[in-house]
Amino acid sequence: MNGEQQTPSEVIIEETRNPLSTYIIKNLMLEVLGYTDKDIDPEGHYFKQFNYAGTQNDLFRLTEGLAMKKEFIPNDIRLRNAAWGCHGDNLFEKSNTNFNRKEIERLFETFSLLLNQNIIAPGMYRESPFLPFFHVTDHGLECIRQKEILPYDYDGYLSQIRNVPDIDSWVLHYMTEAVQCFNSSCYNAATIMIGLSAEKIVLDLIEAFKIYLTNHKANLVTKSNLTLQGNIDTSFSTEIDRVWQISAKYKIFIKYYTGIKNHDSSITMLDESARNTFYEYIRLIRNEVTHPADIKKDETETLLLFVSFIKYITLQTKLTSTFKNV
Repeated sequence: MNGEQQTPSEVIIEETRNPLSTYIIKNLMLEVLGYTDKDIDPEGHYFKQFNYAGTQNDLFRLTEGLAMKKEFIPNDIRLRNAAWGCHGDNLFEKSNTNFNRKEIERLFETFSLLLNQNIIAPGMYRESPFLPFFHVTDHGLECIRQKEILPYDYDGYLSQIRNVPDIDSWVLHYMTEAVQCFNSSCYNAATIMIGLSAEKIVLDLIEAFKIYLTNHKANLVTKSNLTLQGNIDTSFSTEIDRVWQISAKYKIFIKYYTGIKNHDSSITMLDESARNTFYEYIRLIRNEVTHPADIKKDETETLLLFVSFIKYITLQTKLTSTFKNV
């Protein structure tokens, strides 16, 4: 055996690498479609140069280049040179691509998904009206602009949270640890840290609501089904301080919030189904993994939680700030 040959243990490690999920591949493709640097294609090309059109081969090649740049996949095989708009060769793992077989199949699946979602459409102007030629639709261009930043991008994901106005330092701390856990494949631990962030957001929201009630109690009008014990601010504080569970506190907050019918016009809250669904989801998921229930969270489930949580943090932090300052 010479020095360049792989040992049996190295072969096992290579063959057992977890393939990129369809969700991650889709996010890579969306980023590639809007990419404007010359460092992921051997010829220095990108889709904007060709009016956001090309072939399936172009998309797969640049997706592989970006995945290699982000170190999602190995960089063992040199990225293939190809003229823009060519059909290209079929991909074979360990031959002409660093993608493994499952990832190659998911490239095809994701390409079909982009077609079905009207992000891309068949045909490239002046070349061919048929696949594998395609162009990005107007809807697709908007999707590119709104592409999520995944927790694999450590600095990029956390910068979104840092840039939330008035973000609580503990929320940022918990989410920093959540991202660290995720990138160490500790998905249960990541879920717990997201749950802690969600609970801190709720506690901050409740304290801000107390301030809001105190400052505006003279003008607030309550509905008939909201029973008060004294003034609305003291009634809320007394009732909410009697319970210790975050979920119980949140229900009391919702009862009082919805029991007022003339909130200040600047108050904007998550719609009822969204706030209840997301909070209950966070609560149940965290409880599920903080007790010895022999449950393992997988990568995709945890990833979707990270993606949706950015919007939750942004909206709830804005509401907390408004309660304090209105």
